[in-house]
Amino acid sequence: MADFEAAVTKTLIHEGGSRITDDPDDRGGLTKYGISQRSYPNVDIRNLTEQQAKDIYKRDYWDKVKGDDINSQEIAENLFDTAVNMGPKAASRLAQMALELEPVDGIIGPKSLAAINTKDEELFIAEFTIAKIARYAYICNKNRSQSKYLLGWVNRALGGVA
Repeated sequence: MADFEAAVTKTLIHEGGSRITDDPDDRGGLTKYGISQRSYPNVDIRNLTEQQAKDIYKRDYWDKVKGDDINSQEIAENLFDTAVNMGPKAASRLAQMALELEPVDGIIGPKSLAAINTKDEELFIAEFTIAKIARYAYICNKNRSQSKYLLGWVNRALGGVA
């Protein structure tokens, strides 16, 4: 079974660690450890600790994608990191699309979990990466102000969470 601590350590690096950002084009607004004020309006973002961020990530992202139940650490890290980047429902939908499952409902249930745990790891990562890049392109085509993030998103998708 996959290990949350290993996954969250990598994702925290991708999310900028304890650096506070407030980019006017970032729809999340004030952000620290990748936790945004928009998503967590009742959290004191400026004083957020790493442990508090980890607790949020475990409850609202790792658990939503069933990270503890995924056999492959690499797949769990990819799915979790994508959930952090675009939301657990979107990440779960992309995983279901990559697995060619129906319905694509954005919920990792028993059927999705079984497919994840039996799919060839390298093939899943490749197909999931293509799905992520397609979503990033869609976001940028829909809202051109987001295009400045495209290269970073694609690099993150291609690099996985290693």
